[in-house]
Amino acid sequence: MINYLKAYLIIIIAGFGTNTVAQSVVYYPFNSVLGISTNPSKAIWLDVKFQTNSYFSSLSTDISPEINLKKTPKSITYLGGGLKMNYLNAIENNNILEGYFMNFGVRLMPFEKYKKVQIAFEVSPYAGRKFDIGVFRTNFGIGYNFSR
Repeated sequence: MINYLKAYLIIIIAGFGTNTVAQSVVYYPFNSVLGISTNPSKAIWLDVKFQTNSYFSSLSTDISPEINLKKTPKSITYLGGGLKMNYLNAIENNNILEGYFMNFGVRLMPFEKYKKVQIAFEVSPYAGRKFDIGVFRTNFGIGYNFSR
């Protein structure tokens, strides 16, 4: 379990190089999720979502590479998939992998004067690691893109 934890942490650190840390932040208030991503304006980017407002034993992290399908001056449409993990499970020698998910999302830039402000909407089907449970998740939030 600990080796998996180390491997995932290395992937996260490599994905968030010094030039790309926190290029975009999105808060999804209805789900209490905070998303931090590399530059979503690039063709391929990394998205990490942290569960907030939750018990420590339920602190899940979603890690997913995203691919932009279409980019216009007012929107970015993307698709990706990834892993849902809870690193605190390693403390009790439980599996840190909780499940798998896909993302299909749109980030809108509706304000001409404030192009860095984004409205985010995602549809994200999720399956448990044993594929014995599933849920159809949606996220709706507001974000800010620090990059150009």
